[in-house]
Amino acid sequence: MSSTMQSNGEYAKVRASERLSFGAGDLATNIAWGAMSTYIVFFYTDVLGLAAAAIGTIMLLSRFLDGISDVAMGAVVDRTRSKHGRARPWLLWLAIPFAISLVLVFTVPDVSNAWRIAYIAVFYNVLVLVFTAIVIPYGTLNTRMTRDFQQRSSLNVTRMFAATAGTLLVTVATIPLVNALGGDQRAWILSFVAFGAIAAGLFLITYRNTRERITDPLSATQQPPLKESLKAALSNKYWVILFLIFLVFSVAESLYTGASAYYARYILGDTSFVALVSFLLYIPALIGMVFMQRFYRRFGKITPMIVGAVIFVVGSVIIAIDPSNINLAIIGTLVRGVGRIPIFGAIWGMLPDTIEYGEWKTGRRIEGVLYSAGSMGQKAGYGVGAAVLGWIMSAAGYSGLLATQPDSAITAITAIFIYVPAALFVVLIVLFLLYRLERIYPTVESDLAARRRASETAHTE
Repeated sequence: MSSTMQSNGEYAKVRASERLSFGAGDLATNIAWGAMSTYIVFFYTDVLGLAAAAIGTIMLLSRFLDGISDVAMGAVVDRTRSKHGRARPWLLWLAIPFAISLVLVFTVPDVSNAWRIAYIAVFYNVLVLVFTAIVIPYGTLNTRMTRDFQQRSSLNVTRMFAATAGTLLVTVATIPLVNALGGDQRAWILSFVAFGAIAAGLFLITYRNTRERITDPLSATQQPPLKESLKAALSNKYWVILFLIFLVFSVAESLYTGASAYYARYILGDTSFVALVSFLLYIPALIGMVFMQRFYRRFGKITPMIVGAVIFVVGSVIIAIDPSNINLAIIGTLVRGVGRIPIFGAIWGMLPDTIEYGEWKTGRRIEGVLYSAGSMGQKAGYGVGAAVLGWIMSAAGYSGLLATQPDSAITAITAIFIYVPAALFVVLIVLFLLYRLERIYPTVESDLAARRRASETAHTE
Protein backbone atom coordinates (compact mmCIF):
# COMPACT_ATOMS: atom_id res chain seq x y z
CA MET A 1 0.00 0.00 0.00
CA SER A 2 1.45 3.36 -0.98
CA SER A 3 2.40 6.06 1.46
CA THR A 4 0.15 8.43 -0.45
CA MET A 5 -2.86 6.26 0.26
CA GLN A 6 -1.98 6.06 3.89
CA SER A 7 -1.48 9.80 4.17
CA ASN A 8 -4.74 10.75 2.49
CA GLY A 9 -6.64 8.63 4.99
CA GLU A 10 -8.49 6.37 2.55
CA TYR A 11 -7.36 3.32 4.52
CA ALA A 12 -7.35 5.02 7.93
CA LYS A 13 -8.81 3.22 10.92
CA VAL A 14 -12.28 4.55 11.77
CA ARG A 15 -12.53 5.55 15.43
CA ALA A 16 -15.10 3.86 17.67
CA SER A 17 -16.96 7.16 18.20
CA GLU A 18 -17.27 7.64 14.44
CA ARG A 19 -18.46 4.05 13.96
CA LEU A 20 -21.15 4.59 16.60
CA SER A 21 -22.19 7.86 14.96
CA PHE A 22 -22.44 6.06 11.63
CA GLY A 23 -24.58 3.38 13.27
CA ALA A 24 -26.93 6.08 14.61
CA GLY A 25 -28.14 6.59 11.03
CA ASP A 26 -29.40 3.02 10.75
CA LEU A 27 -30.96 3.26 14.20
CA ALA A 28 -32.95 6.20 12.80
CA THR A 29 -33.72 4.43 9.53
CA ASN A 30 -35.14 1.36 11.23
CA ILE A 31 -37.41 3.32 13.51
CA ALA A 32 -39.34 4.15 10.34
CA TRP A 33 -38.69 0.79 8.70
CA GLY A 34 -39.95 -1.08 11.74
CA ALA A 35 -43.19 0.85 11.53
CA MET A 36 -43.57 0.33 7.79
CA SER A 37 -42.81 -3.39 7.85
CA THR A 38 -44.49 -4.49 11.07
CA TYR A 39 -47.42 -2.21 11.87
CA ILE A 40 -48.50 -0.15 8.89
CA VAL A 41 -50.78 -2.79 7.31
CA PHE A 42 -52.16 -3.74 10.75
CA PHE A 43 -52.82 -0.04 11.52
CA TYR A 44 -54.70 0.54 8.29
CA THR A 45 -56.78 -2.68 8.49
CA ASP A 46 -57.43 -3.12 12.22
CA VAL A 47 -57.32 0.45 13.55
CA LEU A 48 -58.86 2.25 10.58
CA GLY A 49 -60.87 -0.74 9.27
CA LEU A 50 -59.73 -0.40 5.64
CA ALA A 51 -59.70 -3.26 3.12
CA ALA A 52 -56.50 -5.31 3.21
CA ALA A 53 -56.46 -5.80 -0.57
CA ALA A 54 -56.57 -2.04 -1.22
CA ILE A 55 -53.70 -1.42 1.21
CA GLY A 56 -51.68 -4.25 -0.31
CA THR A 57 -52.15 -2.80 -3.80
CA ILE A 58 -50.93 0.62 -2.65
CA MET A 59 -47.85 -0.98 -1.10
CA LEU A 60 -46.99 -2.83 -4.28
CA LEU A 61 -47.59 0.05 -6.68
CA SER A 62 -45.45 2.32 -4.53
CA ARG A 63 -42.53 -0.08 -5.04
CA PHE A 64 -42.53 0.51 -8.80
CA LEU A 65 -42.13 4.22 -8.11
CA ASP A 66 -39.61 3.38 -5.41
CA GLY A 67 -37.47 1.27 -7.74
CA ILE A 68 -37.15 4.23 -10.09
CA SER A 69 -36.45 6.67 -7.27
CA ASP A 70 -33.75 4.42 -5.77
CA VAL A 71 -31.72 4.38 -8.98
CA ALA A 72 -32.37 8.07 -9.61
CA MET A 73 -31.23 8.98 -6.10
CA GLY A 74 -28.14 6.85 -6.54
CA ALA A 75 -27.29 8.84 -9.66
CA VAL A 76 -27.92 12.11 -7.77
CA VAL A 77 -25.51 11.05 -5.00
CA ASP A 78 -22.88 10.13 -7.60
CA ARG A 79 -23.13 13.67 -8.96
CA THR A 80 -23.39 15.56 -5.65
CA ARG A 81 -20.50 17.96 -4.99
CA SER A 82 -20.21 19.87 -1.72
CA LYS A 83 -17.61 20.75 0.88
CA HIS A 84 -19.20 18.11 3.14
CA GLY A 85 -18.87 15.32 0.55
CA ARG A 86 -21.32 13.45 -1.64
CA ALA A 87 -23.41 11.60 0.93
CA ARG A 88 -23.33 13.45 4.26
CA PRO A 89 -25.15 16.65 3.17
CA TRP A 90 -28.33 14.73 2.43
CA LEU A 91 -28.58 13.63 6.06
CA LEU A 92 -28.62 17.28 7.12
CA TRP A 93 -31.08 18.39 4.46
CA LEU A 94 -33.63 15.59 4.95
CA ALA A 95 -33.59 14.72 8.67
CA ILE A 96 -36.60 16.94 9.49
CA PRO A 97 -38.65 16.10 6.33
CA PHE A 98 -38.07 12.42 7.16
CA ALA A 99 -39.60 12.84 10.63
CA ILE A 100 -42.59 14.79 9.29
CA SER A 101 -43.35 12.27 6.53
CA LEU A 102 -43.22 9.43 9.07
CA VAL A 103 -45.96 11.08 11.13
CA LEU A 104 -48.11 11.89 8.10
CA VAL A 105 -48.71 8.23 7.20
CA PHE A 106 -50.61 7.87 10.48
CA THR A 107 -52.58 11.16 10.33
CA VAL A 108 -55.25 9.73 8.03
CA PRO A 109 -58.28 12.09 8.18
CA ASP A 110 -61.74 10.94 9.32
CA VAL A 111 -63.41 11.01 5.89
CA SER A 112 -64.92 8.38 3.59
CA ASN A 113 -62.93 5.23 2.96
CA ALA A 114 -62.29 6.23 -0.66
CA TRP A 115 -60.67 9.51 0.43
CA ARG A 116 -58.74 7.68 3.14
CA ILE A 117 -57.32 5.31 0.55
CA ALA A 118 -56.38 8.30 -1.62
CA TYR A 119 -54.67 10.01 1.32
CA ILE A 120 -52.70 6.86 2.12
CA ALA A 121 -51.69 6.46 -1.53
CA VAL A 122 -50.24 9.98 -1.54
CA PHE A 123 -48.55 10.22 1.84
CA TYR A 124 -47.28 6.65 2.01
CA ASN A 125 -45.45 7.39 -1.23
CA VAL A 126 -44.18 10.69 0.17
CA LEU A 127 -42.62 8.74 3.03
CA VAL A 128 -41.16 6.19 0.62
CA LEU A 129 -39.58 8.94 -1.52
CA VAL A 130 -38.11 10.81 1.46
CA PHE A 131 -36.92 7.51 2.89
CA THR A 132 -35.12 6.80 -0.40
CA ALA A 133 -33.62 10.26 -0.55
CA ILE A 134 -31.99 9.86 2.87
CA VAL A 135 -31.20 6.13 3.02
CA ILE A 136 -29.34 5.93 -0.32
CA PRO A 137 -26.83 8.65 0.71
CA TYR A 138 -26.57 7.13 4.18
CA GLY A 139 -25.71 3.71 2.79
CA THR A 140 -23.29 5.19 0.26
CA LEU A 141 -21.47 6.84 3.16
CA ASN A 142 -20.16 3.41 4.18
CA THR A 143 -18.25 3.12 0.90
CA ARG A 144 -16.80 6.64 1.29
CA MET A 145 -15.53 6.48 4.87
CA THR A 146 -12.75 3.97 4.10
CA ARG A 147 -11.42 1.60 1.46
CA ASP A 148 -10.21 -0.91 4.03
CA PHE A 149 -12.10 -4.22 3.72
CA GLN A 150 -12.04 -5.05 7.45
CA GLN A 151 -12.92 -1.49 8.49
CA ARG A 152 -15.93 -1.51 6.16
CA SER A 153 -16.98 -4.86 7.57
CA SER A 154 -16.69 -3.44 11.09
CA LEU A 155 -18.77 -0.42 10.08
CA ASN A 156 -21.41 -2.75 8.69
CA VAL A 157 -21.58 -4.81 11.89
CA THR A 158 -22.00 -1.59 13.90
CA ARG A 159 -24.68 -0.47 11.50
CA MET A 160 -26.58 -3.76 11.69
CA PHE A 161 -26.40 -3.73 15.48
CA ALA A 162 -27.96 -0.26 15.45
CA ALA A 163 -30.52 -1.30 12.83
CA THR A 164 -31.57 -4.24 14.98
CA ALA A 165 -31.86 -1.96 18.00
CA GLY A 166 -34.03 0.47 16.02
CA THR A 167 -36.35 -2.25 14.78
CA LEU A 168 -36.56 -3.74 18.27
CA LEU A 169 -37.36 -0.34 19.76
CA VAL A 170 -40.24 0.42 17.46
CA THR A 171 -41.72 -3.11 17.34
CA VAL A 172 -41.55 -3.68 21.09
CA ALA A 173 -42.38 -0.19 22.30
CA THR A 174 -45.13 0.76 19.85
CA ILE A 175 -48.07 -1.29 21.17
CA PRO A 176 -47.43 -0.54 24.88
CA LEU A 177 -46.90 3.14 24.07
CA VAL A 178 -50.03 3.30 21.91
CA ASN A 179 -52.09 1.55 24.59
CA ALA A 180 -50.73 3.90 27.28
CA LEU A 181 -51.80 6.89 25.17
CA GLY A 182 -55.33 5.59 24.67
CA GLY A 183 -55.08 2.96 21.95
CA ASP A 184 -56.80 5.05 19.26
CA GLN A 185 -55.48 6.73 16.11
CA ARG A 186 -54.39 9.79 18.09
CA ALA A 187 -52.20 7.51 20.21
CA TRP A 188 -50.52 6.12 17.09
CA ILE A 189 -49.85 9.65 15.84
CA LEU A 190 -48.33 10.81 19.13
CA SER A 191 -46.16 7.69 19.29
CA PHE A 192 -44.68 8.36 15.88
CA VAL A 193 -44.18 12.03 16.60
CA ALA A 194 -41.82 10.82 19.32
CA PHE A 195 -40.19 8.22 17.06
CA GLY A 196 -39.79 10.78 14.26
CA ALA A 197 -38.10 13.31 16.54
CA ILE A 198 -35.66 10.64 17.75
CA ALA A 199 -34.88 9.61 14.17
CA ALA A 200 -34.19 13.18 13.04
CA GLY A 201 -31.79 13.74 15.92
CA LEU A 202 -29.92 10.51 15.13
CA PHE A 203 -29.46 11.44 11.48
CA LEU A 204 -27.98 14.78 12.53
CA ILE A 205 -25.53 12.96 14.81
CA THR A 206 -24.40 10.84 11.85
CA TYR A 207 -23.97 13.94 9.69
CA ARG A 208 -21.95 15.80 12.30
CA ASN A 209 -19.59 13.06 13.46
CA THR A 210 -18.62 11.12 10.31
CA ARG A 211 -16.10 11.83 7.53
CA GLU A 212 -15.89 11.01 3.83
CA ARG A 213 -12.26 10.05 3.21
CA ILE A 214 -12.38 8.75 -0.36
CA THR A 215 -10.63 10.96 -2.90
CA ASP A 216 -12.39 10.38 -6.20
CA PRO A 217 -10.30 9.70 -9.29
CA LEU A 218 -11.01 11.73 -12.41
CA SER A 219 -13.16 8.94 -13.85
CA ALA A 220 -15.38 9.10 -10.76
CA THR A 221 -15.87 12.84 -10.96
CA GLN A 222 -16.94 12.55 -14.62
CA GLN A 223 -19.93 10.28 -14.18
CA PRO A 224 -21.50 8.59 -17.22
CA PRO A 225 -25.14 9.19 -18.18
CA LEU A 226 -27.68 7.28 -16.11
CA LYS A 227 -28.34 4.85 -18.95
CA GLU A 228 -24.67 3.87 -19.06
CA SER A 229 -24.54 3.60 -15.27
CA LEU A 230 -27.48 1.18 -15.34
CA LYS A 231 -25.85 -0.83 -18.12
CA ALA A 232 -22.66 -1.07 -16.05
CA ALA A 233 -24.67 -2.13 -13.01
CA LEU A 234 -26.51 -4.87 -14.88
CA SER A 235 -23.22 -6.19 -16.28
CA ASN A 236 -21.98 -6.61 -12.68
CA LYS A 237 -23.17 -10.17 -12.06
CA TYR A 238 -22.53 -10.07 -8.32
CA TRP A 239 -24.52 -6.85 -8.02
CA VAL A 240 -27.44 -8.60 -9.74
CA ILE A 241 -27.18 -11.66 -7.47
CA LEU A 242 -26.97 -9.44 -4.39
CA PHE A 243 -30.05 -7.51 -5.54
CA LEU A 244 -31.93 -10.83 -5.72
CA ILE A 245 -30.65 -11.78 -2.25
CA PHE A 246 -31.97 -8.49 -0.84
CA LEU A 247 -35.28 -8.99 -2.63
CA VAL A 248 -35.91 -12.55 -1.42
CA PHE A 249 -34.70 -11.88 2.12
CA SER A 250 -36.90 -8.79 2.40
CA VAL A 251 -40.02 -10.52 1.05
CA ALA A 252 -39.55 -13.23 3.69
CA GLU A 253 -38.94 -10.69 6.47
CA SER A 254 -41.96 -8.65 5.41
CA LEU A 255 -44.25 -11.67 5.43
CA TYR A 256 -43.41 -13.11 8.83
CA THR A 257 -43.05 -9.76 10.61
CA GLY A 258 -46.17 -8.37 8.94
CA ALA A 259 -48.14 -11.51 9.79
CA SER A 260 -46.91 -11.66 13.40
CA ALA A 261 -49.67 -9.40 14.74
CA TYR A 262 -52.34 -11.53 13.04
CA TYR A 263 -50.65 -14.79 14.10
CA ALA A 264 -50.50 -13.64 17.71
CA ARG A 265 -54.11 -12.51 17.79
CA TYR A 266 -55.87 -15.26 15.84
CA ILE A 267 -53.66 -18.38 16.09
CA LEU A 268 -52.14 -18.06 19.56
CA GLY A 269 -54.86 -15.86 21.06
CA ASP A 270 -52.23 -13.72 22.78
CA THR A 271 -51.43 -10.28 21.30
CA SER A 272 -48.44 -9.91 23.61
CA PHE A 273 -46.68 -12.43 21.38
CA VAL A 274 -46.03 -9.61 18.86
CA ALA A 275 -43.57 -7.95 21.21
CA LEU A 276 -42.15 -11.35 22.13
CA VAL A 277 -41.52 -12.10 18.43
CA SER A 278 -39.45 -8.93 18.23
CA PHE A 279 -37.44 -9.90 21.29
CA LEU A 280 -36.86 -13.42 20.01
CA LEU A 281 -35.80 -12.23 16.55
CA TYR A 282 -33.74 -9.19 17.46
CA ILE A 283 -32.22 -9.79 20.91
CA PRO A 284 -30.17 -12.74 19.57
CA ALA A 285 -29.08 -10.46 16.72
CA LEU A 286 -27.97 -7.72 19.12
CA ILE A 287 -25.88 -10.24 21.06
CA GLY A 288 -24.66 -12.07 17.97
CA MET A 289 -23.47 -8.90 16.19
CA VAL A 290 -20.82 -8.48 18.88
CA PHE A 291 -19.19 -11.75 17.80
CA MET A 292 -19.98 -12.02 14.09
CA GLN A 293 -16.98 -10.02 12.91
CA ARG A 294 -14.70 -12.82 14.15
CA PHE A 295 -16.65 -15.40 12.16
CA TYR A 296 -16.58 -13.27 9.01
CA ARG A 297 -12.81 -12.87 9.29
CA ARG A 298 -12.31 -16.61 9.64
CA PHE A 299 -14.97 -18.05 7.33
CA GLY A 300 -15.93 -15.14 5.08
CA LYS A 301 -19.52 -13.94 4.76
CA ILE A 302 -21.19 -16.57 2.57
CA THR A 303 -20.58 -19.72 4.64
CA PRO A 304 -22.07 -18.26 7.86
CA MET A 305 -25.01 -16.92 5.83
CA ILE A 306 -25.77 -20.37 4.41
CA VAL A 307 -25.61 -21.89 7.89
CA GLY A 308 -27.91 -19.13 9.16
CA ALA A 309 -30.49 -19.81 6.43
CA VAL A 310 -30.52 -23.52 7.31
CA ILE A 311 -31.05 -22.66 10.99
CA PHE A 312 -33.97 -20.38 10.07
CA VAL A 313 -35.64 -23.22 8.14
CA VAL A 314 -35.19 -25.51 11.16
CA GLY A 315 -36.90 -22.88 13.35
CA SER A 316 -39.82 -22.78 10.92
CA VAL A 317 -40.17 -26.57 11.09
CA ILE A 318 -40.34 -26.36 14.89
CA ILE A 319 -43.24 -23.86 14.74
CA ALA A 320 -44.99 -25.95 12.08
CA ILE A 321 -45.17 -28.99 14.40
CA ASP A 322 -48.12 -27.30 16.13
CA PRO A 323 -48.74 -23.68 15.04
CA SER A 324 -51.14 -23.03 17.93
CA ASN A 325 -48.65 -24.13 20.60
CA ILE A 326 -47.11 -21.00 22.07
CA ASN A 327 -44.14 -22.87 23.53
CA LEU A 328 -43.16 -24.25 20.13
CA ALA A 329 -43.77 -20.80 18.63
CA ILE A 330 -41.37 -19.27 21.15
CA ILE A 331 -38.66 -21.91 20.59
CA GLY A 332 -39.03 -21.81 16.80
CA THR A 333 -38.97 -18.02 16.64
CA LEU A 334 -35.85 -17.94 18.81
CA VAL A 335 -34.14 -20.41 16.46
CA ARG A 336 -35.24 -18.24 13.52
CA GLY A 337 -33.71 -15.24 15.26
CA VAL A 338 -30.39 -17.06 15.64
CA GLY A 339 -30.49 -17.99 11.95
CA ARG A 340 -30.97 -14.37 10.90
CA ILE A 341 -27.80 -13.19 12.67
CA PRO A 342 -25.12 -14.04 10.08
CA ILE A 343 -27.34 -12.90 7.19
CA PHE A 344 -28.39 -9.61 8.72
CA GLY A 345 -24.85 -8.91 9.90
CA ALA A 346 -23.24 -9.36 6.47
CA ILE A 347 -25.74 -8.50 3.76
CA TRP A 348 -25.17 -4.73 3.67
CA GLY A 349 -21.42 -5.22 3.94
CA MET A 350 -21.48 -7.11 0.63
CA LEU A 351 -22.59 -4.02 -1.33
CA PRO A 352 -19.25 -2.16 -1.06
CA ASP A 353 -17.56 -5.33 -2.34
CA THR A 354 -19.73 -5.29 -5.47
CA ILE A 355 -18.86 -1.61 -5.95
CA GLU A 356 -15.15 -2.45 -5.87
CA TYR A 357 -15.80 -5.34 -8.27
CA GLY A 358 -17.64 -3.01 -10.64
CA GLU A 359 -14.74 -0.53 -10.59
CA TRP A 360 -12.33 -3.42 -11.25
CA LYS A 361 -14.39 -4.61 -14.25
CA THR A 362 -15.31 -1.25 -15.82
CA GLY A 363 -12.87 1.33 -14.45
CA ARG A 364 -15.77 3.42 -13.15
CA ARG A 365 -16.88 3.80 -9.54
CA ILE A 366 -20.65 4.40 -9.50
CA GLU A 367 -21.30 4.10 -5.78
CA GLY A 368 -24.77 5.62 -5.58
CA VAL A 369 -26.32 3.65 -8.43
CA LEU A 370 -24.76 0.37 -7.29
CA TYR A 371 -25.66 0.97 -3.65
CA SER A 372 -29.27 1.42 -4.73
CA ALA A 373 -29.35 -2.38 -5.28
CA GLY A 374 -29.62 -2.93 -1.56
CA SER A 375 -32.21 -0.27 -0.89
CA MET A 376 -34.18 -1.08 -4.04
CA GLY A 377 -34.14 -4.82 -3.32
CA GLN A 378 -35.05 -4.31 0.33
CA LYS A 379 -37.91 -1.91 -0.30
CA ALA A 380 -39.21 -3.85 -3.30
CA GLY A 381 -39.13 -6.98 -1.16
CA TYR A 382 -40.99 -5.38 1.70
CA GLY A 383 -43.48 -3.87 -0.74
CA VAL A 384 -44.13 -7.19 -2.46
CA GLY A 385 -44.39 -8.87 0.94
CA ALA A 386 -46.89 -6.31 2.21
CA ALA A 387 -48.92 -6.57 -1.00
CA VAL A 388 -48.95 -10.37 -0.92
CA LEU A 389 -49.94 -10.26 2.75
CA GLY A 390 -52.87 -7.97 1.98
CA TRP A 391 -54.00 -9.86 -1.10
CA ILE A 392 -53.83 -13.32 0.47
CA MET A 393 -55.63 -12.16 3.61
CA SER A 394 -58.36 -10.54 1.54
CA ALA A 395 -58.74 -13.56 -0.74
CA ALA A 396 -58.97 -15.79 2.32
CA GLY A 397 -61.89 -13.77 3.68
CA TYR A 398 -60.06 -11.83 6.38
CA SER A 399 -61.71 -8.70 7.78
CA GLY A 400 -60.29 -6.61 10.60
CA LEU A 401 -63.84 -5.82 11.70
CA LEU A 402 -64.65 -9.47 12.50
CA ALA A 403 -64.03 -10.80 16.00
CA THR A 404 -63.70 -14.35 14.65
CA GLN A 405 -61.99 -15.06 11.35
CA PRO A 406 -63.00 -17.85 8.90
CA ASP A 407 -60.89 -21.01 8.71
CA SER A 408 -59.52 -19.93 5.34
CA ALA A 409 -58.07 -16.76 6.92
CA ILE A 410 -56.51 -18.79 9.75
CA THR A 411 -54.87 -21.08 7.18
CA ALA A 412 -53.58 -18.08 5.25
CA ILE A 413 -52.09 -16.48 8.37
CA THR A 414 -50.34 -19.73 9.27
CA ALA A 415 -48.87 -20.11 5.78
CA ILE A 416 -47.65 -16.51 5.62
CA PHE A 417 -46.03 -16.66 9.05
CA ILE A 418 -44.44 -20.13 8.79
CA TYR A 419 -44.27 -21.90 5.43
CA VAL A 420 -43.71 -19.22 2.82
CA PRO A 421 -40.75 -17.58 4.65
CA ALA A 422 -39.15 -21.03 5.11
CA ALA A 423 -39.40 -21.70 1.36
CA LEU A 424 -37.89 -18.31 0.57
CA PHE A 425 -34.92 -19.04 2.83
CA VAL A 426 -34.28 -22.18 0.79
CA VAL A 427 -34.13 -19.92 -2.28
CA LEU A 428 -31.64 -17.74 -0.39
CA ILE A 429 -29.33 -20.71 0.11
CA VAL A 430 -29.22 -21.21 -3.67
CA LEU A 431 -28.41 -17.51 -4.24
CA PHE A 432 -25.65 -17.60 -1.60
CA LEU A 433 -24.06 -20.52 -3.43
CA LEU A 434 -24.06 -18.51 -6.67
CA TYR A 435 -22.34 -15.51 -5.04
CA ARG A 436 -18.62 -16.26 -5.45
CA LEU A 437 -17.09 -12.79 -5.26
CA GLU A 438 -15.25 -13.64 -2.03
CA ARG A 439 -13.06 -16.11 -3.92
CA ILE A 440 -11.63 -13.45 -6.23
CA TYR A 441 -11.89 -10.40 -3.96
CA PRO A 442 -8.19 -10.40 -2.91
CA THR A 443 -7.29 -10.13 -6.62
CA VAL A 444 -9.82 -7.34 -7.11
CA GLU A 445 -8.42 -5.41 -4.15
CA SER A 446 -4.75 -5.79 -5.14
CA ASP A 447 -5.42 -4.89 -8.79
CA LEU A 448 -7.32 -1.73 -7.82
CA ALA A 449 -4.52 -0.71 -5.43
CA ALA A 450 -1.97 -1.19 -8.23
CA ARG A 451 -4.06 0.96 -10.59
CA ARG A 452 -4.29 3.74 -8.04
CA ARG A 453 -0.54 3.68 -7.45
CA ALA A 454 0.05 3.86 -11.18
CA SER A 455 -2.43 6.75 -11.48
CA GLU A 456 -0.73 8.64 -8.64
CA THR A 457 2.69 8.10 -10.22
CA ALA A 458 1.48 9.34 -13.61
CA HIS A 459 -0.17 12.35 -11.98
CA THR A 460 3.03 13.41 -10.18
CA GLU A 461 5.28 13.07 -13.26
